[in-house]
Amino acid sequence: MTHSLRRIAIWIDQREAIVAVFSGDRLRKEEEIFSDIDQETHHKKWTRNHIQAHKHEHLKHFYEEVVQHFGPADEILILGPGQAKHELHHHVEHHKGLKGKVTAVENVGKMSETELVAHATTFFKLDQHVFQK
Repeated sequence: MTHSLRRIAIWIDQREAIVAVFSGDRLRKEEEIFSDIDQETHHKKWTRNHIQAHKHEHLKHFYEEVVQHFGPADEILILGPGQAKHELHHHVEHHKGLKGKVTAVENVGKMSETELVAHATTFFKLDQHVFQK
């Protein structure tokens, strides 16, 4: 029995992530995940170091939540405009079962779900019928 490759494409910044999961040439699911980082409240007496440490912890939890949406993967493509894509890559490399699965990390601006799927279709050289769920 042949194994159908499971590929993950993700666009991420510190506020949101869009995850597209492909099995073989088929798009299986798309999800949007929000970090709520702008909703964070800080104590008025916190120093800049306290705020940065709090933000760092919040982002670690966000990256873990994002990785939980991956499931098993054979290949992972990470896209995004800023540092979050590199931080997620680092997080993935320390996640059991996902180490070594990131095939590329690319710098791209804001993307919609449709743009992410189209980019992943080209990157992974998938059949154009990938848009059929």
